[in-house]
Amino acid sequence: MNQPDRTEAFSPDGTLVTADKRVVVSLRQMILDGSLEPDSKISEVLISKMFDVSRTPARLALRALEVEGLIRKRDGRGYTVLAFNSEDLAKAYEVRGVLEGLAAGTLARTGIDEESARTLNEGIAEIDAILQSARTAAEIIQRYQDINVVFHGRIMQGCGNDFVGLAVTRLEYLPLLRLGTVVFNEAKTFEELNRLRFGNMQHRLILDAIERQDPYRAETLMREHANQIPVYTSLFV
Repeated sequence: MNQPDRTEAFSPDGTLVTADKRVVVSLRQMILDGSLEPDSKISEVLISKMFDVSRTPARLALRALEVEGLIRKRDGRGYTVLAFNSEDLAKAYEVRGVLEGLAAGTLARTGIDEESARTLNEGIAEIDAILQSARTAAEIIQRYQDINVVFHGRIMQGCGNDFVGLAVTRLEYLPLLRLGTVVFNEAKTFEELNRLRFGNMQHRLILDAIERQDPYRAETLMREHANQIPVYTSLFV
């Protein structure tokens, strides 16, 4: 399978930098809940009209969803919405949970560096703060996504086993398997914000186990954290 070019849509650490994240979140939800059916054709022009944005954020949003494995570029213009099911997602996330658990356990065993620990602790504290703020759900999910990418990416990079990261990268072209991807159902904002609080609490427990150099607990918590995603996304599929 040819891998899509990421340079336009993502910075080196995987953060979406210029696309309108509101468009990405909304389109992702529409694909998951079936509003955009499998084999539907979508394009920059259509997205621009749907969300009243220019062609540039529409293009970058589509590229982001292509990286997540939710759409595929057509031979001509535009993209096609791909079909997937919760069983496939569960199998893929089980594999990723094992890999991320291995990374967390290895990092706990070898020790996390001071700068990374500080960055991850600051990110967790920031999420706690914005979840208690008056920001809109869209603003919260955008920032949560950025910090989530950093959290999982730092643990993956810091474990010292490049083969773990390579294996995770090979999974990223399956739907929603990109490291740090967050799914958010805007129709259930209250429940979703509570889910983000729970996810951030899991981040805190995982980091605590890593800092205490408890590899078994760090690996177990990370695997449990990863395995929550297919349970949740099955509600959409």
